Amino acid sequence: MYKLLIPLFVLWAAVSVTIAQEAVVEVNLTGCQEPLSLLQFDGSQFYPVQAITEVNDDRYQIGLPKQDAAFFYIGTSPSNMTPILLGEEDTVRLTGNCLKISAAKVSDSPLNANYRVLKTEMNALKQEGVGLIRRYQSKRDSASRATVVADMKALDEKKLDLLRKAEKQHPLFGPIVRLNTYLSYHNHGEGYGNEIEYFAKEYFGLADFSEPVYGKLPWVFEGFKEYANTLASIGISAERQQQFIEQAISGMEPGTPVHKLALSGVVSALKQKNGQSFTYFARAFIEAYKEKDPDAAASMYAQIEQMKALLEGGTAPSFSQAKPDGAELSLADFRGKVVLLDFWASWCGPCRRENPNVVKVYEKYKDKGFEILGISLDSNRDKWLKAIEADSLTWPHVSDLKGWQNEVAQLYGVRSIPHTVLIDAEGQVIANKLRGPALEAKLAEIFGE
Repeated sequence: MYKLLIPLFVLWAAVSVTIAQEAVVEVNLTGCQEPLSLLQFDGSQFYPVQAITEVNDDRYQIGLPKQDAAFFYIGTSPSNMTPILLGEEDTVRLTGNCLKISAAKVSDSPLNANYRVLKTEMNALKQEGVGLIRRYQSKRDSASRATVVADMKALDEKKLDLLRKAEKQHPLFGPIVRLNTYLSYHNHGEGYGNEIEYFAKEYFGLADFSEPVYGKLPWVFEGFKEYANTLASIGISAERQQQFIEQAISGMEPGTPVHKLALSGVVSALKQKNGQSFTYFARAFIEAYKEKDPDAAASMYAQIEQMKALLEGGTAPSFSQAKPDGAELSLADFRGKVVLLDFWASWCGPCRRENPNVVKVYEKYKDKGFEILGISLDSNRDKWLKAIEADSLTWPHVSDLKGWQNEVAQLYGVRSIPHTVLIDAEGQVIANKLRGPALEAKLAEIFGE
């Protein structure tokens, strides 16, 4: 009997070690029509780590080796997934609906619960800071402004308190909070000539990007995206933007994970803001990753070519899409006319409010060689057609009824609506995002009114 117990004990110990060395995710997602995957993000793409095995109806399971906690994503695609911290805990559960995985709930995970709380606290402090800046800007007398500056100082202390708490909670939390802690200029800007310089040089002042952990944080991508977006929105030259951003990433070795995350965030922001700066940093990305990640470099090159086409003087990308009656209409059909591509949707309030202005210029110039092509980001055909009739939009219209995934909108890099692209009779881009008086002025210039 004793001899029998020894191998049984060894077997039990081996099983126990195996179980302890695996982190298990139990997934209960209803309505999945596409395969689920476990993914990670490297700055340029979400790449699959492993497929997720279906155990039975609506129930799936993932097993991965025990490791330091890291950010993963569970979903069917980059547009339908949810982030989750995995690796340390034995079992984590995810429950929800496959149609909207971003709303799925994580349970049985103190780590993920604490992370949710941390994000809520960081966001609350950020919103409080935005409110204080607005209050400061609204004050005109020095006494009132001094009161707001004192409140800013108190908020800075709250941010530092949260940082101290986060550093005690988990090795990932401190670096995340450092990355997101920007202390007020009015209390910490001594030695800087203005707030722009302070922001540019101190936005990441508490983060040490030489720490390996930052190469594993998608927060780096988001942080540099927000940083570059702000610099591109405050009216400084492209040259100054480039100088500030280069200084912010100067301590990162090109080709490293943290550098890739940061540079990708910069490029993502600038693609929507500034053609010159976007091209500059996109080329830097290609140079750094053409050998390590040729697919990402090739994708970046394609984005540069697309941006060139959309800038003033570029050749507008050609396309065809269906009219309400189902017949295809092509941009080439309008050659010889000045064309306004008008990206809109029935559900877009600003678009509907802008429509009377668009109707006005159409009536004025339609007999002089001007045409409009409405491109709808609707997904409901009836609502699209009713809006066309209600707003008296008598020009041609097309849509693929794919909403934000409209293929022409994707081709033209549309990220918000209303969005317009004005094209000359030879198919060259004249200008982007003209609305109201600016559109009227440009058409008057073109048609000599």
